Amino acid sequence: MLFLSSNSRKRSTLIAITILFLFICLQLLPYEYNNLPLPNKILNWGDDQQQQQQQEINETTSVTNIEDPSPTPSVSSLDEKYLTYLPYSRFSNQRGTLQNAALLAKYLNRTLVVPPMFLGYANGWSPGPLLYPILEQMTDPLFQEKCFDKDGQLVPEEPPVFDPEEPYPFGCTNFTAYAMVPWSAVTDLELLSQPEEKGGLGIKVLERSDMSLGTLRKELDLKDENDMYLMEDSTRYQWHFYQEDGNPLQPNPRYKNEVSFNQLKSYKARLIHFYGIFGYDRLRLTDPESEEYRLRIQQALLFNHPSIMDASSIILEQLLDGLEKDKTDIMPLDSSQAHHQTHSNKTLPRFVAAHVRAGDADFLKGLKDRVPEFVHQLWAIMTGSETDVNDLIGNSNNILSTTNTTTTSDTKHQQQTSSPSSSSSSSLPLPKAPASIRKQLEHLELSDRLKRCTALEQMILYIATDAPSPRTNADLTPLFDAFPCTFVMADFENTWYEPLTTIKSTLDPHKPLADHLVMFVDATVCAWAERFVGTRTSTFSNYIIQNRHAIVDQIIQKEEFDF
Repeated sequence: MLFLSSNSRKRSTLIAITILFLFICLQLLPYEYNNLPLPNKILNWGDDQQQQQQQEINETTSVTNIEDPSPTPSVSSLDEKYLTYLPYSRFSNQRGTLQNAALLAKYLNRTLVVPPMFLGYANGWSPGPLLYPILEQMTDPLFQEKCFDKDGQLVPEEPPVFDPEEPYPFGCTNFTAYAMVPWSAVTDLELLSQPEEKGGLGIKVLERSDMSLGTLRKELDLKDENDMYLMEDSTRYQWHFYQEDGNPLQPNPRYKNEVSFNQLKSYKARLIHFYGIFGYDRLRLTDPESEEYRLRIQQALLFNHPSIMDASSIILEQLLDGLEKDKTDIMPLDSSQAHHQTHSNKTLPRFVAAHVRAGDADFLKGLKDRVPEFVHQLWAIMTGSETDVNDLIGNSNNILSTTNTTTTSDTKHQQQTSSPSSSSSSSLPLPKAPASIRKQLEHLELSDRLKRCTALEQMILYIATDAPSPRTNADLTPLFDAFPCTFVMADFENTWYEPLTTIKSTLDPHKPLADHLVMFVDATVCAWAERFVGTRTSTFSNYIIQNRHAIVDQIIQKEEFDF
């Protein structure tokens, strides 16, 4: 420091050299994380022929179904015991399934074997045992060679040949509709294996790279048929697992059968292979530690790859440019925190986000009725007139909202139902921004609109949605009318997309991942907003809320460390 303060010429020279050095480094290493690594604790690709694998599947699917609780033969207590499951549906459902599997592994004291993450729409639920062969085909390494040439280019697919012995045709069109990624490459999966005193769960974790039961048998050295307890579900919500607490059991009406943890612990098979265990209320936990376990798992399974941070930062920089609040002053708040802050110092948020789920099924059918609820809730946030403290919008389809007394943080978000004030407000006239303001902002380009919004001190609203063409979607028009400073991802130049194109998965080296990662950029932008309103019963909205809680925890920890 004395050197720099006493000699300005030397100081200038040193600064110039430093800048030049940094510039060269940036040119040589534009992205140091351009590949998703293959974790050390991952099971290998199988090299068996498909016919042999299918024969082994047929043999294993004859294992006793869980409906028959007769115990299997005992094995040595020195042998390691495992637990695994079948993934299906989109990312949020797969993540929810992994959360449940991690909790089961914790309470059953078994090693957790984690399947790959499927990005894109991989497959939906099918009754047992159909998911076993479906997932095996989806992860068959032979398709890597069949569908791509030596340069990694897609090979034109021939018309599928229908085999009467196979339940469905599967080809390169199916194989390229999704991409497989190791969970540990994009989340802090290792946190699950850390000791509890260090913030983990103390679970031993392995990852598998394919879904062949034959390969799994070899990798885990399961020699006897009774070493594997293979479950087959005939309904989507067949099994509800509960922890005994000494009180009479209150069955969960969503599920067909109740199974206690003690019953699961009685099974001596070295591997318990669950079928479909998705569902926020799949496990009923009553011990005081369970709440902390859930929170730790949720934070461990947040998608946190650096490219997602880079892409979302490009959008956030533009959204927050010119606001009175600097990015370092933005603190994600939940509705109750914001309600207290608004009434204590009258500080209204300038950057608000909403996740409007619209893409398919019941979400699409109810979009027209749900949008007015978004408008009223966001208007109350903007004007500081909130009376209904709520971060999730839309009528609940949860049949347990009045019968289930579980109060974990996960179920608190899911079980909220529309209050009388919110349901009645949807019938009120929709508010609109003054015509003069809307006129000033219409037809402006992105940068000019953002500048004008800042000058007019309008609330910035970012909408993440899977609705096609949001700005021209008639169902979403009330949102743009009420909040003319509303922005969606399509409004921004695609420079934010570039970091996503730099990464590949070692499990699917020839498949581009960028399009599959876009939703995580949306989620990250929403996570950093001062306020957020999501779609009730949407697992992705709840994922965003969990991400927001994690950000707050990190900010608090950093401030404590700096202090």
